[in-house]
Amino acid sequence: MTAAHCKAKSYTVFLGLHTYYDKNKQILSVKEEYQHGDFDENYYRNDIMLLKLSSKAKLNNNVKPIALADKSNASVPKSCIVSGWGQTSLKNKQMSLTLMEANVTLEKEMCTEEKVYCSKGETGPGQGDSGGPLVCEGGKAYGLVSASRKLPSGCIVYKYTKIPDYSQWIDNIIKHNLSGS
Repeated sequence: MTAAHCKAKSYTVFLGLHTYYDKNKQILSVKEEYQHGDFDENYYRNDIMLLKLSSKAKLNNNVKPIALADKSNASVPKSCIVSGWGQTSLKNKQMSLTLMEANVTLEKEMCTEEKVYCSKGETGPGQGDSGGPLVCEGGKAYGLVSASRKLPSGCIVYKYTKIPDYSQWIDNIIKHNLSGS
């Protein structure tokens, strides 16, 4: 699962690594992509896409499936962690070689759109973290890093695609396209 605006001609998926040079990482290609049909590239609405791997991942201590929050987890969680390989500062244009994470607090009043969570502040996802997970209560994935914008006050608001609002879409894609292979 990733953000729809991350659509590319081809993909390489790295699993099980904390630093880029980890020797036990799995490297897989993607067989098919399933971008949300109502994705709006101008406003990043419905910014979600599923990827079908070309082969099965080997589950181990470093590669595990994550539970997705669903409609029963509809309330806005407060404390979450976002992670990714993006830039660690605006001055440094290089991607991180170590998986980074940041604690974020979701704020309902910051969101002007439906189907998204928002956080604000100096701490949040970096450039290049798009499609990464927003993990909250109970270790479930609640969102995907989508976009950010700078307010006139200078404050940055980060937007995350709200996974529970796409539960039915995800289930339908898996049922009709991904199961059994």
